[in-house]
Amino acid sequence: MDATGEALHRLRSAAYAVAREARRLAAVPDEEAAKPRWAQPAWDRPRPDLGRPAAPYTRAALELLNAAHEAMAAAVAADRAAGRGWAAIAAALEVSEDTAARRYRPGARIGSTKR
Repeated sequence: MDATGEALHRLRSAAYAVAREARRLAAVPDEEAAKPRWAQPAWDRPRPDLGRPAAPYTRAALELLNAAHEAMAAAVAADRAAGRGWAAIAAALEVSEDTAARRYRPGARIGSTKR
């Protein structure tokens, strides 16, 4: 598989991860609403000993956000592998070329959202 094909494969995998996390986030309130009020863990205090984290909705949304950051980095890598320059990528991201390159060049910290 060539570099473009590998980059597209990583992008596809990242997109599926975003979809999986979005479904998980959407399912959390639905699953809890079907339970009796006393059995709804998000309405109870955190119980790490029972696997009940504090702020479960926020935690699920954070997992979705992290997956979306990974998908964005994979999309940029796919565009770069396809020969697109930083100017085109920066325009799509609505940031400067320097910012796009600094944020998404290989080895950059994934998930930086500061403009």
